[in-house]
Amino acid sequence: MSEILDDRDRRLGGFVAHPRLDDYATGYREHFVIRREPGIAEVRMHTGDGRAVFSRGLLNAWGQVLRDVGGDRDNEVLIITGTGGQWIGGFDITLCADDTLIGDGNFAAGSVPGDGMHLVLRELLGAKRAAYLAYTGERIDAETALRWGLVNEVLPRDRLMARAREIAAAVAATPRAARRLTRAVVRRSWQRRIVEDLREAYAHQLLAAAGR
Repeated sequence: MSEILDDRDRRLGGFVAHPRLDDYATGYREHFVIRREPGIAEVRMHTGDGRAVFSRGLLNAWGQVLRDVGGDRDNEVLIITGTGGQWIGGFDITLCADDTLIGDGNFAAGSVPGDGMHLVLRELLGAKRAAYLAYTGERIDAETALRWGLVNEVLPRDRLMARAREIAAAVAATPRAARRLTRAVVRRSWQRRIVEDLREAYAHQLLAAAGR
């Protein structure tokens, strides 16, 4: 973009550089493996290159990696995956391995479901089912998740990435304006839920932890 700066702009300071793949792939390597095919970025969550184990470090990196990957203009479509049995909700399209189990273990562990998982379940399943999973700590299998509308497709684990890349390529082939504006429409309810409820839920979780 430097070619559109005039002499005055250059004297006063140019544009701040957008995130670059080489920089953030290196910076987040302890928690994420990041690669890109033309226009399609893949972010794989891991711990020691094995099954991802949630920690404060990983949760801290989670929001930052989404910001940096999303700010890279060379990334048109994003695939996010775990290593092991993680289910990552809250995205536009969710594929699920046929051996996955999904639940919310916060309450069963003596905590408050305030980290966002309950909000995802409530948005997708409705208040009654989300409350049941929160209070009982029960987990549902992949076929139940598909039937309840929690995921879009259930596949054998070894076919997940191939299918994800197939869908991503089809999305990336559409006009950019239509793709980005469609995303804005599709994600509107998620944005409203996060703005209205996530901060309060997280505050309740922190209060419960402080009162132990």
